[in-house]
Amino acid sequence: MRKRPRLVGELLVVAVLLVVYDLVAGQSHASPSTAYAHGRAMLGLTPGGLELRADHWLARTGWLQDPASLYYDLAHINVTMVALLVCWWWVPHVYRRARNALVLCNVVGLIVFFLYPVAPPRLLPDGGFVDVVAQSGTWGAGNGAVQHPNEYGSMPSLHTAWAVWVALTVTAMTRSGRWRVLGWLHVLLTVVFVIITGNHYLVDVVAGVATTLAAWAVSQRVPSVPAAAVEGERTKVES
Repeated sequence: MRKRPRLVGELLVVAVLLVVYDLVAGQSHASPSTAYAHGRAMLGLTPGGLELRADHWLARTGWLQDPASLYYDLAHINVTMVALLVCWWWVPHVYRRARNALVLCNVVGLIVFFLYPVAPPRLLPDGGFVDVVAQSGTWGAGNGAVQHPNEYGSMPSLHTAWAVWVALTVTAMTRSGRWRVLGWLHVLLTVVFVIITGNHYLVDVVAGVATTLAAWAVSQRVPSVPAAAVEGERTKVES
């Protein structure tokens, strides 16, 4: 039976996910005009103006604005880190590939951010969007008091990508229908909230799902531990 990876090494992985991404993204000098142009292009790919209609609906639904903004700000990190920790502790043979998939999602997101910066709908000048997130004053306000280095990293939606990762990881960890349903409910809520808060386009969401599915498929094909380590464990079991 495979042992779980050393905690110190895994904490470094978390640091890469949560810290290094922003540090590297902060070195990008994405042109706002370019990011806005790309945003308008993404907006034009959605039939019927879904993003704008969803944003205006939330703007008229006062009781949901803060919960939606807070879920967008906090759930993707907290839920993902809890799933990562639970998987590391209880299901280490699933953990290694799941962790690799999550890292790969971020690598893809960072590459796309550098090559194709995209401003979110709510930051588009004259886009007609009501910036509910900025009005809420939550951490992710972006163009309010707090500035984020990756505010033009809308494509792909890493919020969606991480949520799908959580659902896939939970599905791999347990056969419990209840937990699996909760995992996919997190995906549904994330998709709804990133759209209605004006943080992502529908195309971003689709790209986020595709990113995780591709990363997960790649991680399943790459050996999770060196062959020598596996052989060493077999020797111990046989002895």
